[in-house]
This record gives sequence, structure tokens and C-alpha cells, in this order.
Amino acid sequence: MQDALTLRGERARLLQQLLKRHATELAARKHDLRRPLDGVDAVEDLESIMMRESRGLGAAVASIQSRTVQLIETSLRRLESGTYGRCSDCNRPIGWPRLNALPFADACRDCQERRDQADGAFPILV
Repeated sequence: MQDALTLRGERARLLQQLLKRHATELAARKHDLRRPLDGVDAVEDLESIMMRESRGLGAAVASIQSRTVQLIETSLRRLESGTYGRCSDCNRPIGWPRLNALPFADACRDCQERRDQADGAFPILV
């Protein structure tokens, strides 16, 4: 069985990789969203309408990626402080299946379900 220091190092590497990937994707998406639409006349054609819809979806995805980057950064700080893997609401351990599926999870399944119900969000039960 691996010792706690080795597990901590592996988890830190995984979180750093996730952070790098999501931050890079977020930067590229923001760059694309800032680019002006080329060739849009007074009369919109199907292509320009599709481009606008795509940008709206891109903005929504950028928002999700931004939140994911924040969660990963918080997880790295929690790893450093020794609180990683414990629920930030009830302080109970977060199950390994949940942490393996969502390495940046900061709440156990029960507390996350309560948060989602309070927010009216669709729960992700891992």
C-alpha cells in the first residue's frame, strides 16, 4: 500500500495536469469569443446565425471551465493544507470513487446533493 506522501504527490500531479488542461482550454475559448465575427452584413445568413449560437454555447462552456479551474486551484490549496479529501461542509472523508471521478470535489456526495437541491441544479451523484 502506498504511503500518504506518495498518494499526496500523485494527487497533486493529477490536479496540476487538470489545471493546465482546463486553463489552456479556457484561454483558447476566451480568445475565440473575443474575435469579431467576419463578414456579417445587414442581412444575416444561416452561417452567421450559427456562429452566434456557437459563441453563446462557447460562453457557457467558458463559464463552466472557469469554475472548474477555480475548483482545481482550491483543491491544490486544500492538498497543501492537509484538508484535501475531506468534505468542506461536514468534514467527513469524501469517498475515493468520488475523488477519482472528480478529483477537485470539495464535498461528500450527501453534502453535494444538498447543495444541488438548494441551487436547483441537476445533481451529479458520484
